[in-house]
Amino acid sequence: MHTSERIAQSDFVYRRLSGSETDIQSFADTYPDYHPQDRVGLVSPRLEDGIFGAAAAVLSLATGFYDCLRSKAEPFFNYPQHLVFIGGQGSSVLTRKGDFNLTVEEWGGPWGWLDVWPETNWHLCPATPVSMLDAVYRHQVNRVFWPASFQPEVVDRPLKDYARRLLSSRLKSVWYYDSPEADVEVRASEPAADIIRESLERLSRLGLDETSRGEIASRQWSNNRFKAVEPEAFLKDMAICFTDG
Repeated sequence: MHTSERIAQSDFVYRRLSGSETDIQSFADTYPDYHPQDRVGLVSPRLEDGIFGAAAAVLSLATGFYDCLRSKAEPFFNYPQHLVFIGGQGSSVLTRKGDFNLTVEEWGGPWGWLDVWPETNWHLCPATPVSMLDAVYRHQVNRVFWPASFQPEVVDRPLKDYARRLLSSRLKSVWYYDSPEADVEVRASEPAADIIRESLERLSRLGLDETSRGEIASRQWSNNRFKAVEPEAFLKDMAICFTDG
């Protein structure tokens, strides 16, 4: 395994944020009703977005998955059902510096380093909310990490209303990352932060964004903050993406 041999739940701290106060939480408090078969969808309109905004949470969920396997005290070979949806099409991948022609190994590698693997869990989609929402629906995701500012404005081809109803039944939790109204924090300690740094260094080698080097040095990426929203509230935000009936 990759991260299962390097990190444990003790390498993460979970906090509930309320004004100037913070309350320490457990993994179970942070991810209610967690199951190792949960399908986690990471929406990253640009290649780097989700890694900078949600890598600590992604690793913490992967560690929760491995904890379930370790509890059986048996040898295992498995990976969590984590899927990433990145803006792009064909070999063209959207980055903070524009569109780049990249191989699957190049654009997927940084995510694979976070145990979003194998490559069948890496998906390129048009970088629009309705296309990403369609991918979440089609891949039967039940936990979603979504950039807070990535909200629909105009939709040419809305999804069927039954897609909304099925998502309403399937979704367990939705987290908006990079939200100014964050109320949940996941912080990675040194061993987990090292894995995230290694993922970011893979991005840096692609030469996509000069600011990446500064963000790697700042280590802000090891402390993720989110706004936890109920699935129905999320679907209301996405209402324009669905037909009326």
